[in-house]
Amino acid sequence: MQVQAIIPAAGAGLHQGESSARVLMPVAGRTLIRRTLEAFDRCSEVTGVTLLISQRNLLDVTRELEQDGWRKPIDIRLGGERRQDSVRIGLESLSAGPPDFVIVHDGARPLVSDELIHEGIEAARTYGAATAAIPVHHTYKHVNRSGFVHGTVERADLMQVQTPQVFRYDWLLEAHQKAVRERIVVEDDAELIEKLGRPVKVFSGSQRNLKVATREDVLLVEALLAADPLCV
Repeated sequence: MQVQAIIPAAGAGLHQGESSARVLMPVAGRTLIRRTLEAFDRCSEVTGVTLLISQRNLLDVTRELEQDGWRKPIDIRLGGERRQDSVRIGLESLSAGPPDFVIVHDGARPLVSDELIHEGIEAARTYGAATAAIPVHHTYKHVNRSGFVHGTVERADLMQVQTPQVFRYDWLLEAHQKAVRERIVVEDDAELIEKLGRPVKVFSGSQRNLKVATREDVLLVEALLAADPLCV
């Protein structure tokens, strides 16, 4: 079974106004993107990795990844303007020898574990599409433009979605091609599968699977690594 990881990191999931150079930020002695890629390089079920990076960071990231040997081939490509454009570029780059499944994972989630990757692959093998998610523990309010609460969100059925998300290659390619034709813009790849009318299975994510968007997030990741270097 061929399983390709697609890592969109052209913007690395950053908040508006933050620099895409964040992928090169040091996290406990290694860059953020290196830590994320290492997680997939060591996972025995992953056969290859496609990294989508911005033009601004292309040279520096390429040099960074040339420093050490890797167990698996890492194909570095220029990403698109949006996250979904980057994923589509990654998918289309595999058309000559398409894998059975693709894993889409945020470049800014460096603590993804082998267990999470495995659970996602197993769920996708059974259902065709799967996403990691965790329960919502906070209370959320609808707030109007004037800054007043006008309702509380019922959280009983809510989940906070993470990556990895794992899909049959043909399903996800079809979903992205539909998005181009119909000019569909989404938040994540699971939503594209939903728009095909196909089911997306949820599997348990992890509170440790943090998405790094700020300096404070880096400190949290470093604290987790310091407390348990094998936490990934």
